[in-house]
Amino acid sequence: MYDVIIVGAGASGSLCASILKLNNKNLNVLILEKNDKLGKKLSITGNGRCNLGNLDMDIGNFNTNSDITRFEKKLCKRENYLDYLKQIGIVVKEDNGRLYPYSNQAISVCKSFERYLEHLNVKIKYNYNVTNVKKENDLFIINDSIKAYNVVIATGGKSYPKTGSTGFGYDVLKGFGHKIEKLYPSLTYLKTDYKYIKDIAGVRFDCLASLSVDGVIEEKEHGQVQFTKDSVSGICIFNLSRNVSKYLDEGKKINVIINLVPEYNDDELKTYINSFNEYKIEDALSGIINNKLASAITKELKLNGKVVRQLTQDQINDVVFKVNNMNLGVICTGSFDASQVTVGGASLDYFTDDLESIKCKGLYAIGEVLDVDGKCGGYNLAWAFTSAIIVADKISKM
Repeated sequence: MYDVIIVGAGASGSLCASILKLNNKNLNVLILEKNDKLGKKLSITGNGRCNLGNLDMDIGNFNTNSDITRFEKKLCKRENYLDYLKQIGIVVKEDNGRLYPYSNQAISVCKSFERYLEHLNVKIKYNYNVTNVKKENDLFIINDSIKAYNVVIATGGKSYPKTGSTGFGYDVLKGFGHKIEKLYPSLTYLKTDYKYIKDIAGVRFDCLASLSVDGVIEEKEHGQVQFTKDSVSGICIFNLSRNVSKYLDEGKKINVIINLVPEYNDDELKTYINSFNEYKIEDALSGIINNKLASAITKELKLNGKVVRQLTQDQINDVVFKVNNMNLGVICTGSFDASQVTVGGASLDYFTDDLESIKCKGLYAIGEVLDVDGKCGGYNLAWAFTSAIIVADKISKM
């Protein structure tokens, strides 16, 4: 018999177990993990660096279909979970507003959790596949054998399913009467039908990217865009990707509009181009943008190889417009296999302010299984850790 069973030994589950034992060393806590080690997804986050949070914890960096403002004070007080991480042995440093482990290694974060959970005598069953969760009287029963007074679902979403995030937690919560908001991949690349995308594969360029939905600009992001043989990627594209699958499902036309030189207005760009009057237009542009991009734009306008002085004013205007409005049609996003986070999940409307189910007393959910997702920059781990604290504090007071 256990006081608490946590399903999932990822970021949220590991921290929740740690805090439960810190708050009450006599609690009998068990973690059930389907992988052979904890933090399999955590170990690859942040390109292996593990972006643990961000100095800018404005609530606007988080998304949900419900009202998240009731969690704002706790979510935006990052010192809460940073203090716990330090106690666990995870020292944090800042890099351009983002928070990383001082070791710069996600694997060191996982090892710190492993050591600390062992130190606290938290039991972990690895290679354990939970197939069903039910409640009889006041007890939860997992796989018809393991019993507990409280169960915390910390199974993650559907992104990176090879790490164990298969979406099983949604099935458990749905079985207890919870609403699951439709699931979509997010923080992922956008596949495009742009005619010259193969010509610019491998290019990385700082620019201003905008998401156009049925011809209306919905949001903008500044940063580096990476071009592949059939897609656009990079942090700013990831942040724009959140609702793209949903919009495409609704039959809306999606485009990414890229301003390659946002620091220059039209007149400045025209002056720059005309100052190289004897150059081919693509060569003139290559002084200010990547030469592959310059070639693609002039090919698209059928001006490749033409000398600047031979161009009409309308043609110069077309070049300037295209440099400031490179238009890439979007046909799909990356799949869950190539997405950092899941949009949608268990609706917050079915949970109390302590993230306890309103459908079943003693049932809790934390982390990505809930309908909360954040932008790139450590926000999703911030939610995972904060939700873990909320639940651990609630159970510890019982």
